[in-house]
Parts: sequence; structure tokens; C-alpha cells
Amino acid sequence: MSFHFGISLVCDDTSAFPDWVRTVERCGFDRIGLTDSPALYPETYVTGVLCAQNTTRLQFGPRVTNPITRHPIVTARGIVSLAELAPGRVLLGMGTGDSAAHSAGKRRATLREVELYIAAVRGLIRDGRAEYEGETLTFDPSETDIPIYMAASGPKALRKAAAIADGIIVGTGVTSEAIQAALDHIRAGAAEAGRDWRDLDLWWLSGCRVEEDRATAEEKMLSVSAAIFNAHFRTSLEGKALPEELRQQATNLLDRYDFTHHIKHGARATNGELLATMPALRRHVTDRYLIGGSPEDCIRQLERAAEAGASQFWWTASFPDKMEFVTRFAPVIAALH
Repeated sequence: MSFHFGISLVCDDTSAFPDWVRTVERCGFDRIGLTDSPALYPETYVTGVLCAQNTTRLQFGPRVTNPITRHPIVTARGIVSLAELAPGRVLLGMGTGDSAAHSAGKRRATLREVELYIAAVRGLIRDGRAEYEGETLTFDPSETDIPIYMAASGPKALRKAAAIADGIIVGTGVTSEAIQAALDHIRAGAAEAGRDWRDLDLWWLSGCRVEEDRATAEEKMLSVSAAIFNAHFRTSLEGKALPEELRQQATNLLDRYDFTHHIKHGARATNGELLATMPALRRHVTDRYLIGGSPEDCIRQLERAAEAGASQFWWTASFPDKMEFVTRFAPVIAALH
């Protein structure tokens, strides 16, 4: 089994970002995700330029942008510009919009809107032409093939992603049961579209933290665990393997989730603190969405996930000591590569 690892760096220090991406590359990661939430973090295409200039091997790109806050021409031009700086290393992640849409006072995109947006961006990049919202868009086509990934967690989203995307960022969790259920939906969606699901590049989204023990990792990652749960369940609780007895707590967390403190830590870790007040939900969420503990613990958890069918993982580093995590995770990458 061949393992691969990506990491999304939540940029809270633009001047430090070049050193961060160089460290990520040196430590053996395969790709970097760039956050796209303009009200909270620096501009994604600015951090993309820094990534292009300071790495030589890593793939990178937005994880994820959305149809709500950027017109297709803007996204196409931004991603093509990055590809000109780093040929063959750029990817584009797409989602329905989470904190980015909320901060703009907008609703999330529907799956149909995501589908039309992906078709428009792809058409602009490849053909220089696309139909979008009743208008004909034109563009200088690119000679670069940029893979488009779709973030998906619910059954409908997973099936849609399997039908239209080049790859999927799977947000259902990393337990064996969650992985197998997601793969069932992906296989079905690909088959319905006449595609072979094995041609899809699948990456599994979760939190990760290397600490002395699992309990410490869970405690430090509560904000990330709450954020992943919020993204997974915000649109619906149905069909996502949430135990019935946790529905009331889940609704409470979703209703009170604070997007202004989205994946924030320390004094602004309000969402993590809220999750901590719900022990039963906390247990379900951390078990489902977190790889954590000692290096040996992490390796065992990853190997169990691989047995269920997942071997490519994409973490989110939002905590202050990002590079400490990156360097502490490097031996895990070395052991599994």
C-alpha cells in the first residue's frame, strides 16, 4: 500500500509562509492546500504564488474555493496564472462554500451550482469558452490540464463528485465504517456516469495531531474536529451515519457554530469549547475525524484506514505550532512511504 499526504496551511502569518512551505516539502508531504476564506485569511492566490516560488516538487492549489465568492473567469485566471509559475504542479479544489460564503452573507452553493461552475471553469481553461448563467464566457485557453477536485461528504455530494470531478476530497471521516460507506457512494456515482471510480484521485480529509498520547491530541484538535463536523452536517443530518441519540447535540452544535472563530485555537477556540461541553458527541466526532496520538498510534490508525480503502490523507494545520506538527509527522511519512 502506497500512502500519500497533503496538508492545508491556514495562513495567519504571510511573511512566515515561504518558510512553512519549504518545511512541508522537506518533510515529505505530497501537496499543500491553500485556504480560501477571504474574511478570515490572506488571499489564496497570493499564498499560491508564495508556494510556487518556494517549492519545487509539491502539488498545490485552493482547498477549496467555491461558486459563491468568485466568478468562473476569476477562478480560471487565478489557477492558470499559478500553473504558469509551477507547470504540472497546480490543482483546483472546489466546494459548496463554508466559512467563505457565510462571511459574505451568502448561502452555500447547491450541488447543481457546483456542477455548472466546475463545467464553466473547465471549459474556460481547456477550450477558452463556456456557458454560465445564460452568458457565453470567453477566455484565453490554457495548454495546461489542471485537475479539479470536489470536496464532498454527504451521499449526494459524493455521487455527484464521482460523476464530474477528477478527484474527491472525502470528508466523511476516517473510521473503517465511514471509509467503506463513502466508497460505496463513490462507486455508485461513477457507475451512473459511465466512469471507472478507480480513475478518481481520492483524498481523505481529517484532523491529525502528533502528541504523546491520543487524549492530548484530541484535546488540542477540538476546533478542527468541530469544523469538519460542521462542514459534513451543516446541510443535513440524514444519511451520514449519525447515531440517533446524538442528533439533538449535533443540532445544538450546528446552530451555535461561530464562523468568525472557524478553526481558531487558543482564546478564540469557541467552537472547540462548545464541542467539549457535549461529551457523547465529542467522542463520536473525535473518533471519526481525527488521526492522533504518538507516531506509532498514528501509523496504526492510518494502516487501519488503508485496510478499509483509504491511503491518501489531507490534514488541516490551523494551530499556532504548524511547523512543529509538520516536523513531528515527518517520521510517520517516512515509515509509510
